[in-house]
Amino acid sequence: MITKSLLLHSVRLRGSRTHSTTTMSASPLWTSAKVFAGCNGLGLGISLAKDTHTHLDLIGTGAFAVAAYATKGPTASSRTSALMVGAWATRLASFLFYRALGHRDGRLEGTTKTLQGCVGFWFVSFVWGWLTLLPHALGASAPKVENKVLRRSGLALFALGLATEVMADFQKFFFKRNHKGFCDVGLWSVSQHPNWFGNLCLWSGITLYNAPGLSPVKLALAAASPVFLGALFGAQASGSLTPAVELSQARYGSDPRFAAYLENTPLFMPRVDKWLAALASGLVGKGWGPEL
Repeated sequence: MITKSLLLHSVRLRGSRTHSTTTMSASPLWTSAKVFAGCNGLGLGISLAKDTHTHLDLIGTGAFAVAAYATKGPTASSRTSALMVGAWATRLASFLFYRALGHRDGRLEGTTKTLQGCVGFWFVSFVWGWLTLLPHALGASAPKVENKVLRRSGLALFALGLATEVMADFQKFFFKRNHKGFCDVGLWSVSQHPNWFGNLCLWSGITLYNAPGLSPVKLALAAASPVFLGALFGAQASGSLTPAVELSQARYGSDPRFAAYLENTPLFMPRVDKWLAALASGLVGKGWGPEL
């Protein structure tokens, strides 16, 4: 009897371990980690083989679309979340890739010329991707809990953020095609970095959308995504992470209008009323065309 009991216990343990291993391998968090590791590993290989910047954003940002599809989950809400992430990533990766074909990013000069620089860049890209996707990955495995207020609020904030990011990108793109100075029109008149602000808004919206069904601990983990992005964008905008400030000063520092712009325009977070007014103005067609 004792031997039989031990055998049964052993079988249960093996079954439990197998179930635990299977569950872990199927976890959206683990799946997203594998996707980002694979995509950024590919990017690292290309960087080591060839001195080019054209693939950086295509792979680094495009990985979000792949990860979102791989972790879309079984519920309608999780599939909607995956669609939100995929739409954002596909649009941004395509835009940045097109821009990189004709413009080499001076902020990254020298970064990918050494083994240490390449590994560091793509490791940071992996961490950025995995942390940023946390709200979606955690929401994909959450039980089905409906909260229309949170879902609709999340969708609305995501839409506002996406519209802001897209509009800011194209307003600057069109401006640069027709002017040599710094961009201070449209959304760029209310924030020095409205594209990053829009990005923070849309990921805050994704976090809010996925909040129903998350335990307090998982909700805190999901909130790490917009907190991390806010810290990242703040560091980039202030020049403590990249030489963006030095590059801007070198290009436009001799223009007295630029000094006034820096003094009077919020670094990152615009006033809500001015932000919405600039967004509404852009939506009706102002600040987009060659007249810039």
